[in-house]
Amino acid sequence: MNDLFFITLISGIFVAAASGLTGSFLILRRMSLLSDALSHVALPGIALGIIFKFAPIWGGLAALFIGVFLIWLIENKTKLATESVTGVFFVTALAIGALIIPQQDLLEAFFGSVEKITFNQIIFQTAVAIAIIGLVLKYLKPLALFSIAPDLGTSVKISPAKMQLIILILIALTISIGISFVGVLLISALSIIPAATARNLAKSFNSFVYLSVILSVLSLSGGLSVSYVYGANAGIATVLISASLFGLSLFEKK
Repeated sequence: MNDLFFITLISGIFVAAASGLTGSFLILRRMSLLSDALSHVALPGIALGIIFKFAPIWGGLAALFIGVFLIWLIENKTKLATESVTGVFFVTALAIGALIIPQQDLLEAFFGSVEKITFNQIIFQTAVAIAIIGLVLKYLKPLALFSIAPDLGTSVKISPAKMQLIILILIALTISIGISFVGVLLISALSIIPAATARNLAKSFNSFVYLSVILSVLSLSGGLSVSYVYGANAGIATVLISASLFGLSLFEKK
């Protein structure tokens, strides 16, 4: 087995675990489409990285953090729903990104390009994934309470604005490290689909979170393996595996 592929696979496992963990809270908060829409905010930053010859992941991360901060700020100032504000940023960023990104690089940005991931990028993605997992574990109880029963969370002095900001930051971080594997358009394969599948199968909150992580890891590991063996696009393979698992979960008896 190619050494770089093995290292990429290990990094992918951490990235998928972080994505599945974040996705479980998005499902609970009924924000499942938010990560998909927010991923497009990274496109202008990726485009600038390509144009000015620096790692697109840095540009994407910067664009996501600027977008997340503005969404959170506007939401708290105007009381508009997060989805409404995100929708404005989503279409605007998509238009700007598609306008300035070179046409030959557009498909890679949309669907990912595993073969172009560098060793330094692997280290960065793995470190961020570990940080995401640590952040979720640190705020696990307040995040769970805020997601399941926000009114009860408020009564025990859990700040809704703070929890919402943490969730938005988690989304931004997971998108930034997942884009290299599955691209801007397919990021749900790492977060939303595994968590939705886990929701069909889980019998408790803990099993729901664990299954979200496991299914995300299985999907990306399978996608990377298919890409390595058959030369297929890893992002598309990951989506098909993830969607197949979701389809099978529909037959689970409740």
